[in-house]
Amino acid sequence: MDKIQKISPWLIGVIAIFSAFLWWKLASEEMPVASDVDAFYSLTVVMLAAIVGITLLFSLLQLITDLKAMKQALLWVVLMAIVIGVSYSLASDKAITFLGVELGSALESKYVGTGLYATYITGALAILSIVFSPVIKLLK
Repeated sequence: MDKIQKISPWLIGVIAIFSAFLWWKLASEEMPVASDVDAFYSLTVVMLAAIVGITLLFSLLQLITDLKAMKQALLWVVLMAIVIGVSYSLASDKAITFLGVELGSALESKYVGTGLYATYITGALAILSIVFSPVIKLLK
């Protein structure tokens, strides 16, 4: 597992350097053909997907091999699900209208409200943890 963790940053680095070289080559041409731009865009999407996939794969392998880290990750997933559940219950499902024109559906409004409330809750929790961290350290 240690070999994989040492190899993965190098693999991602090689992919990034290769991608940068191809973009530099494309930019050095006077007027790139539209098909070249489309091909390089597709290549960029594929490389991004590969890097994200490699990163997720190695993260999951690390979680599988470390039980303590898996428990902690599961705890954070459950806490985030609770925050999203509370946010969803607080969000309004009323459709937004402006000057008689409906700007979005009720479901869209509910999802946007959920995102906003989740941001407010996580922001408040972050501020509370910053404020109470020294107090907790003093009590220990």
